[in-house]
Amino acid sequence: MKKIILTLFALVMVTMTASAYDLKVGTSDYGRISFLVGGTQATSAEEGQTVTVSIVCDGGYIVTEVTNELYSSWNSARSATVDMQTSVEMNKVDDNTYTFTMPRANVEVSVTYAINIDTKADETKDEEKEVDGVTLDMTVAEGESPHVDPVTGENVIPVAVESVQVPQQAEQKEITVVVAAVTKVGNNVFVVKEIKADAFKTPAESNTVVSKVVLPETEEPLKIENGAMKPNGNLLDVETPLSMLDDYALMASMRENFEAKQVSATTVAPERFWTFSSGVDVVVPEGVTVYRAFIDNEGIRILPIEEANRTRIIKANNGVLLSCNDMKGGEAYEFVANPGGQASGTVPATTDAKSYAGNAMVPTIVAKNYPANQYYIMKGNQFHTISSNGKVPACKAVYSVAKANQ
Repeated sequence: MKKIILTLFALVMVTMTASAYDLKVGTSDYGRISFLVGGTQATSAEEGQTVTVSIVCDGGYIVTEVTNELYSSWNSARSATVDMQTSVEMNKVDDNTYTFTMPRANVEVSVTYAINIDTKADETKDEEKEVDGVTLDMTVAEGESPHVDPVTGENVIPVAVESVQVPQQAEQKEITVVVAAVTKVGNNVFVVKEIKADAFKTPAESNTVVSKVVLPETEEPLKIENGAMKPNGNLLDVETPLSMLDDYALMASMRENFEAKQVSATTVAPERFWTFSSGVDVVVPEGVTVYRAFIDNEGIRILPIEEANRTRIIKANNGVLLSCNDMKGGEAYEFVANPGGQASGTVPATTDAKSYAGNAMVPTIVAKNYPANQYYIMKGNQFHTISSNGKVPACKAVYSVAKANQ
């Protein structure tokens, strides 16, 4: 009988001394997870102990979700069954701290992150007062991967705008959100590639709503999901770079904004005269005159383009010359995409539409190189020959000697 009692006592001792279970870090790509038990960093805990999960995010990132999974060890018969549990309930202390009671199993904790970037936001009122505390939450863009720039050594992270966080205001406000192409936080460089469908939605009870979005100058147009520019059922005014006005106006996901004439570009006149072209019809701003250029015995001359129906439209895929009232340039003008005969979902054409008779201007819908001595470019309010192969930026136009002689 005494031997049996000792054996039972020994079994009880094994059960009591083997009650520590592992704490393991799962997925945590943009931060570090540590576990605390009794205020001390730990890699294991006993059943019933309180475990604190502490998360330190990399620069620019925030925690969006914390999950856990229970798993067993082959060398522990007791942890092979966990009463059919697959996870343990976690209590949120703050955005970066969680606690849970250690179960009778090992626990693996994973964290998903988003990028949280302060953004510029202005009231869309006359005084244009800035609204503080507006941030954009971002995630790594689909199909993209972070990488290290071989020149700068910075971490380049392609991101998608997921949502906007707007502080509650005392009175109802409409704001303009300016999306930056690139944002640097420490050694991380966040490059915007995409805008998600719910990016600019605000809670139904919010007094602050987004009414306009300003898109950045980028090498390629951002991918914009359907509905992104119609949050809460309201069409947004969308301002794009002038050189990308046609790309966004004809983007399928921007169809409603385009048809409502709510896609535009604001540009400052570089001089009194400057050249222009676009892959989409645009409304001529007030204070701007549109010219065609031609050649005669006196050299290159210009004449205003008069539309038969007097609509102030620059037709797509035509090179023209513009002049503004300001003799030295410097005034800002808004060019609005006009849904004439073009439909969303089409790619801007790059060929010369030749809509204006006798016009020797050639559109440059996308940046391209022109051969020397066959074209003129506008500089300092005068036409100058291209003396060597020079690249002309998108949205400009050049004067073609060959076209003038046709």
